Amino acid sequence: MPRSATFPGHIACCLFLPGCIVIPVGDLLKGPALEEQVLVRGDGFFSTDKIAIIEIDGVITGGDSMGLLGSQENTVSELKARLVRVRIDGEVRGVVLRISSPGGEVTATDMIHHEILEFKKANKIPVVAAILDEGASGGYYIACAADQVLAQPTSIVGSIGVLLMTFNVAGLFQKIGVETEAIKSAEKKDLLSPFRNRTPEEKEILQKLVNDMYQRFVTVVSERTGGPTREDVMKLADGRIFSGKEAKEVKLVDRVGYLADAIDLVKERAKIDRKPTIIRYTRLARSGSNIYTLAGAARERRGVELVLSAEALPRAKLFYLWQP
Repeated sequence: MPRSATFPGHIACCLFLPGCIVIPVGDLLKGPALEEQVLVRGDGFFSTDKIAIIEIDGVITGGDSMGLLGSQENTVSELKARLVRVRIDGEVRGVVLRISSPGGEVTATDMIHHEILEFKKANKIPVVAAILDEGASGGYYIACAADQVLAQPTSIVGSIGVLLMTFNVAGLFQKIGVETEAIKSAEKKDLLSPFRNRTPEEKEILQKLVNDMYQRFVTVVSERTGGPTREDVMKLADGRIFSGKEAKEVKLVDRVGYLADAIDLVKERAKIDRKPTIIRYTRLARSGSNIYTLAGAARERRGVELVLSAEALPRAKLFYLWQP
């Protein structure tokens, strides 16, 4: 019987056979791989024209973590994985971004916007955003990366603005007799500490940060093809929300329509003559699904869930987020 080798991160099993069976433990610990799920079967026997639906659903985050927004999936990673699947499938002729999101973390939102722009540049296929119940704040920011944006008449659109969310528990700690002490290298090193009040100068620093992120948002909206000018965006960018119909009137979206209309628009822009196959990528395929099927139960939680744990409390974050 041959001697089994030891490999880091692997289990080697000899099973009394010539050679050795090596099981990579890392692969066993990973979640299920993305699978293609056919939602609508199209025409074509030897080849198929496909339109891929990619969901951006729920609060947008850049990590799998427990924080101010509760337990969240890595939205950036999941979006990137689906774009890669589209890129390697030569039969996909266009993409519909199905957006139902109130927004989320500033950096994660901007990364997704960037990934979509880079995807369009490299693949030269149409990308249309379809806003369902809400495409607000970061959800709308992402939609601006598409070639065209549709919203339903009852969609919530807009909320162009930035939030810096943190806590101040200094008063509570004083009441219960708890004191904190920060040993710091410079005066403003802990300016976002939840354990003390901020000075007027520190508030000015934080306001400048928020203003910079706000101007970035305004730029993204004003650079959208067919969208409003920067001057017009500034008139709309006070955090207000619009119905889909109102958003069309102020040029935040290109059309008022439904998900099926977005699919038809991609078909038109991709010059697909026959009935396309509509697909999505999922890690948990379900039978009986259609174009309105959600990606998974983990995205059912739609609002911001505040988790007051020791890990979550001290951490402040910037958000492109609409929270009614």
